[in-house]
Amino acid sequence: MTPLSLDELRELAAGFVMGTLTADELAQFNVGMQDKAFADALAPELAAHQAAFEFLSTERAVAPPPDLKNRLMARIAAEPGGAAAAVNERVLAVPPAAPADRKPTVAPAVARTMTPVRAVHVAPQQRVPRPSKAPWFGLGLTAVALAAAVVFAVDLTNQVKALKGTLSQTAMLLQRSQSRLADRDATVNALTTAGENLVLVQLAPTAPEGPGIQIFWNVKDGTAVIHASGLKQVAADRTYCLWMIRDGRPVAVKLFNPDPDGHRLINAVALPKDRQGIAAFAVTEEPAGGSPQPTMTPFLVGTVEAPKQ
Repeated sequence: MTPLSLDELRELAAGFVMGTLTADELAQFNVGMQDKAFADALAPELAAHQAAFEFLSTERAVAPPPDLKNRLMARIAAEPGGAAAAVNERVLAVPPAAPADRKPTVAPAVARTMTPVRAVHVAPQQRVPRPSKAPWFGLGLTAVALAAAVVFAVDLTNQVKALKGTLSQTAMLLQRSQSRLADRDATVNALTTAGENLVLVQLAPTAPEGPGIQIFWNVKDGTAVIHASGLKQVAADRTYCLWMIRDGRPVAVKLFNPDPDGHRLINAVALPKDRQGIAAFAVTEEPAGGSPQPTMTPFLVGTVEAPKQ
């Protein structure tokens, strides 16, 4: 008799506990269980099978309908290809219970850990083929593909956002450049069309070092271009004011704030079309909404040359 392997003994373990092994299988199982290593390895499984069998044996048995066998046999006979001839009637029959005094021969190493149970014969059943792994493999590939698609979509979304941010910054820079070009064009036009009517007023700081302002006044058109440099930033509730001193009185001309670099170019500032009574221009720091009169001593002052007679 060829000894059984551990896996083969494991396949017979449940039948051994339920008493459904044939005489040959039982003999082979007992021989195999003489190996202490096999007995120790199978002891937990035999105990589990024993507990499960005892639990199931306590459940109330449900008798099958009396005509179940006849209906099954009739259905099998109706199958094409002579299926009825290939089915053994004893598959559907429950063999008689084993005598009450029959006790399976148990290996000593196992007998010490098991409680004897009544042998019950169970009709052999056809083996159900295991499902193919191919569907799971296909699902795995699908999951990988979906994960890759999600990663690609997220990466693409981030790239689109980055591109939008770059385009937005480019658009802002382009708009700023266009605005500056328009200012310069307006400045050039104001200066070139003034001819001999162009008056330059330099506003020098009262301190040795400080900001400066140039006023390019087109007296003919009554407009001016103001170019400021070196100005400090002021608080949010403050602003700079350009004053025109006419007939000895200050007149507010323009409120402005410098760019972040301290410069500012302002076009189309309205001024009189004559210089009569205008002696100077000055700059002060005022409240954001301006004021009717200067609230401080001007820190930039520039005189206007008297017109030639």
